Parts: sequence; C-alpha cells; structure tokens
Amino acid sequence: MIEPAADTQSKADALWPWLLGGLACGGIVLGLLIAAYAFGYHQGEDNTNSAAAPVPTTNAPTTTTPPPPALGAIPVTPQLVTRGKALYGQTGCAACHSLNGTAGVGTSFKSLSGSAVTLSTGQSVTADDAYLEQSITDPDAEVVKGYRAGIMSAAISSHDLARKPNDIRALVAFIKSQK
Repeated sequence: MIEPAADTQSKADALWPWLLGGLACGGIVLGLLIAAYAFGYHQGEDNTNSAAAPVPTTNAPTTTTPPPPALGAIPVTPQLVTRGKALYGQTGCAACHSLNGTAGVGTSFKSLSGSAVTLSTGQSVTADDAYLEQSITDPDAEVVKGYRAGIMSAAISSHDLARKPNDIRALVAFIKSQK
C-alpha cells in the first residue's frame, strides 16, 4: 500500500528536530573532547620553571635529601647487564632510547658510553659512568643538545631511581654494553 503524501511529509517534519538535536549534542561532545585534549596536552609541556619552591611558613629549619653518592666505576658484568636490560624494558627506557642508533625522544644508547656529548649549553662532556649515573638520577642537570628538559624527569619520576643505586648500576652497565 502506498502512503499518502501528507503522511510522508509529516514524518519528515517530525524527524528534523531529532536530527538537529543529535547534531547539536554531537557538536557539544566534540567541543568538550577537543577542550579536554588541549588542556591535557598543555599539562604535559615542559613546566620545569613553573613550580616555585615552597615558601616556609615558620622559622623551622628545612631539610633536604642529599643526592646518593657517586657509584664510581661500574663494571659490565653479565648479571648487571641482564638486570639493566630488564629495567630498560620495565621502566620505559625503551620508549625513548633506541639501541640501534636511531634518534628518538631521547638519545640512543648505541655507542653512547665513552662518547663525547654536546650539551644544550654548548659544552662538550664525555658520557662516562658519572655522566650516565647523573643522567638517570637527575636528567635535567645536563641536557643533550637537541633534546628537551623535563621529558625524562617526568617519565621516570614514579620509578624513584635516585634512591635505587643497584638499579642505576645495572642501567649504566647495560648502556655501557651497547656498542
């Protein structure tokens, strides 16, 4: 049976408010998603200078935790390299540092140990054990030219590696093994 033209027209007229309402709701949701993305994106920017030191409210002395002592020369033993390789995967190092020389968010570990590294200050240093240790415990102390401060420190902050000298030794031994 063929419907009369009047019934078809009234159904089409009833559909328009639903379509317009759906488009309006979709636009609102899309706008909220874009705003949330933009807000989150800007939260991840380098904010190393935005955090001011807390102002003491009393005259009580403040205490600071001294950095761990330098670990000295770190041997490349199979046990340390195996542990360092596991940490390389578990702590997220692999996401930024390649092992094949490919540039990424961070420097490649291939042939890094013992090489000359140019810092963002223009100074050149040798990537010895002390430099590698400091780069793990305080990544923003000496930033390699072409890389941004704040990225690694934010990425590894939850691992608290500065308080884990055995893990640092293992990571340095693993980096040294990457020829």
